[in-house]
Amino acid sequence: MNKRKFGLPLGVMAGAMILVLAGIGVAYGLWSKNLVINGTVKTGDLNADWDLISCGELWGWPGPFEQGEFLGKDVGKVRGWIDSDDRQILHFEVVNGYPSYVADCEVEFKNTGTIPWNMIGFRIAPGSTLTNCVLDGGTQRKTLSCDQLSIVFVDNVGAQFDPNDVGASSVRIHVEQKAAQLATYNFAIKLCAAQWNEEATYEQCVSSPQHEGPPD
Repeated sequence: MNKRKFGLPLGVMAGAMILVLAGIGVAYGLWSKNLVINGTVKTGDLNADWDLISCGELWGWPGPFEQGEFLGKDVGKVRGWIDSDDRQILHFEVVNGYPSYVADCEVEFKNTGTIPWNMIGFRIAPGSTLTNCVLDGGTQRKTLSCDQLSIVFVDNVGAQFDPNDVGASSVRIHVEQKAAQLATYNFAIKLCAAQWNEEATYEQCVSSPQHEGPPD
């Protein structure tokens, strides 16, 4: 009687070995490579500074104007200067002013940053000694009329300025009839510039979390 032999035929065993070896190759013979991207983003600088100021005197308010003081007198004085510590601040001073005296100043600002910006808008704020002040006008020209002074500011709001571009504004100060003798009156004008590719109101411009500039 023949005994049965248990086991796999040689052909089947050979096939099984090939499958095992193939599995070992996948598990231990896999070559691989990574590709890496290292990204760097360097942002630009939005900056604006006052660049030039030139002041003179006029008479004939509210116009047409004549150069100088009435009858060629030299009574009042006006001067303007850029702050020595912060070129984003510009100062005006009228000395020995009197009713109907008109100071006229032409000022220039410059894009001293690396990205373009738009001039968004401006505000004129009266000092504490000016009374009954009313602000009137449109986007590019506004007049602050007080009992003691009238301040007219004209600017090219809405214009775009590329790096190194220069823009000009005009400030006129008229001493009114109710101005007191030996008094000092103050006012401030603030302009706001924002990056050229964003639309913003003046309020959004000055209240941005990334807003920079001198304090009010």
